[in-house]
Amino acid sequence: MKTRGKVQRIKWNYSNFVKIPSEFKPYLWEYEKTAPLEILILRVLTYGNFEELKKIYSLYPEETYKIAFKYPEIKRGVKFWIKKWRNS
Repeated sequence: MKTRGKVQRIKWNYSNFVKIPSEFKPYLWEYEKTAPLEILILRVLTYGNFEELKKIYSLYPEETYKIAFKYPEIKRGVKFWIKKWRNS
């Protein structure tokens, strides 16, 4: 399969490793005890439920906001709640 042009990849802003909370372990199957912060937040925003979104936002509010609006695959409803929590 050929591709044309350059493939644009999104660079990580938060590559530091953090301890994985136990409720987020199923989303980070390839990591044991620590994972990059950006991957942790991105997986929770992609696969998590409402309570998990609240938890990750309470742990990392600024990072969660930036990541939610950085990646286009994050759903509109998730972005809505992140923006609402930030403005309140």
